[in-house]
Amino acid sequence: MLAAALSLFSVSGHAQAPTFRTETTVVQLPVRVLDAKGSFVRDLAATDIEVLEDGVPQAISEFTLVDLSSEPTPSALTIPSSGVLSPADLEKVPGRLYVFLLDDVHVGVAHSPRARTLIKEFIRDRMTPADAAGVVIASGVGRQDFTRDKAALMKAVDRFSGSLDMTEPARVQEARARGVVKLVADLAGALGSIRGRHKTLVYVGSQVGCRGGNETSADFFPGLKGQQQDPETGKRIRDQNTLGTGVAPDADEQLLCNEQLWDAVRAAVQANVSLYAIDPRGSLNRGWISPSVDGRGGPDEARRRMLLVEPGKPSVLDGFYVLSEHTGGFAVTDTGNYRDPFDRIVRESSTYYLLAYTSSNSKIDGKYRRTEIKVKRPGVEAFYRAGYMARRP
Repeated sequence: MLAAALSLFSVSGHAQAPTFRTETTVVQLPVRVLDAKGSFVRDLAATDIEVLEDGVPQAISEFTLVDLSSEPTPSALTIPSSGVLSPADLEKVPGRLYVFLLDDVHVGVAHSPRARTLIKEFIRDRMTPADAAGVVIASGVGRQDFTRDKAALMKAVDRFSGSLDMTEPARVQEARARGVVKLVADLAGALGSIRGRHKTLVYVGSQVGCRGGNETSADFFPGLKGQQQDPETGKRIRDQNTLGTGVAPDADEQLLCNEQLWDAVRAAVQANVSLYAIDPRGSLNRGWISPSVDGRGGPDEARRRMLLVEPGKPSVLDGFYVLSEHTGGFAVTDTGNYRDPFDRIVRESSTYYLLAYTSSNSKIDGKYRRTEIKVKRPGVEAFYRAGYMARRP
């Protein structure tokens, strides 16, 4: 299914969409409601929930509890345990649906073994017989379409090998970065054909290489510090949170592909896909400089040269964060603990309320629309995607 859908997108992706002044927007939103002990609350009804979009109450048209935590075993007669699953099969899968996107373009060779191990352990230890998954390697060297066959999935993962080269010409790096963002959008579009389901896209890479515009993203990331200025000198202050092995590129030094990123977010939200970004490099030692880097010129020069070997922690404006945080997922970087976030991915993919509403705002203006969920029950908290982007004119 993934291969066919992507082939279709490669043909039709450049077609111009007609422009309308207004449209009907149906929003699907997975919502997790937890009590004070962190346990999922399973007995809510639509009348217990209030949905607001930009502060305006919305009428809930659908409200369904999805609970895949009991790990049902599908019948071998209805869903094959091996081989590629058809779209009809996927509609019957009683478990979770995962796609693992391995970005070999943005992972160095040295970190390839860890990336393979992490995803193979996820497949081996966290996928149940009721789940189905697919594997896509960004450069196209390997792919496994949707299957329940763990051996086939891990065989596809074994074909992954990072090819990050920070010395490539800027135009080559730009083409690769834009290609990854387009791949995310195309995958989301393909997954959108699986109706009534929340899909999980696990992205593995050190950075996407594309950033959203600071002037746009500031509305969504009020804590951004990457472009602050010293009030006395007027000089830009570097955000120390973006320092990693070497120094992460400042936001204004990265490729700006604001529209592409938000188009990918829009496609994922419309398809009910959450992206989880996983940096496989482990804990980053911010003070470390490789012995292979000639340190002449001082530590700053050495760090600059280290950037040519490998980027540091992704900028908060990079697609690594934008794609994950605005599709209802989260980003994992600078850590050696992958167990807890992987367990959380499974929980969030297993038990949730899937609600839908038709937005009262029919404008096609490309603007961000904030979503707020209020639960009419004391002592509980709702977790959900904070908003979505309207279609661009």
